Amino acid sequence: MSPKIRFPNFPALFKNHPDAIASAICALFVLLGWLALNAGWIGGALLILPIAYVVGGFDSARDGLTTLWKERELDVDLLMIVAALGAATLGLWQRDYYQIIDGAVLILIFAISGALEGYAMQRTERSIRGLMSLTSDTARVMRLGIEQIVPISDLKIGDLVILKPGELVPTDGLVIEGFSTLNQASITGESMPVEKTVGDEVFAGTINGYGALRIKIHQPPESSLIH
Repeated sequence: MSPKIRFPNFPALFKNHPDAIASAICALFVLLGWLALNAGWIGGALLILPIAYVVGGFDSARDGLTTLWKERELDVDLLMIVAALGAATLGLWQRDYYQIIDGAVLILIFAISGALEGYAMQRTERSIRGLMSLTSDTARVMRLGIEQIVPISDLKIGDLVILKPGELVPTDGLVIEGFSTLNQASITGESMPVEKTVGDEVFAGTINGYGALRIKIHQPPESSLIH
């Protein structure tokens, strides 16, 4: 039985990697335009290169015009488009068609940088979501001499949080009683647990070790390091 041929899921690729695909298409048409010029096919180059301009520069032009319209500011995206179009116009005027290539390469460079920036932003968002998943939804507090479980949003400055071994620190605070070691790898990247005792600050999302701690809330939970 012959193996099945699996074709790429093109709709998913376009959805998940639109900037990278636009950059690849732009690069392809820049290359084709350059080859056409080298072969003396000027008409073909003048048909091919505008496609590279449109595909590679559409997002930058849209973002630049949006910024200009809403904020009355010129940003680097719009300036890049103007520079590329200026090179193309000058190339047509002087019949130096390689200047059109120069403008297309400029657009290609910005398209690639935009794609890389998009991937960096996605990675940052995933890291932030991972950090947020480390936080606890509730905290064990002592109020009026009674131990209570309350939502993080109900914590107030001055509340005393009881942290038992192995629990997540619900929000930033100061240790007022106890001694333990905390795993802070999710926040600081430290591979070794850090000792915490009276007067030390602990951070939301870190993991308590073997000791029990009492922590005093010294700032609103929404101001904690992980937020």
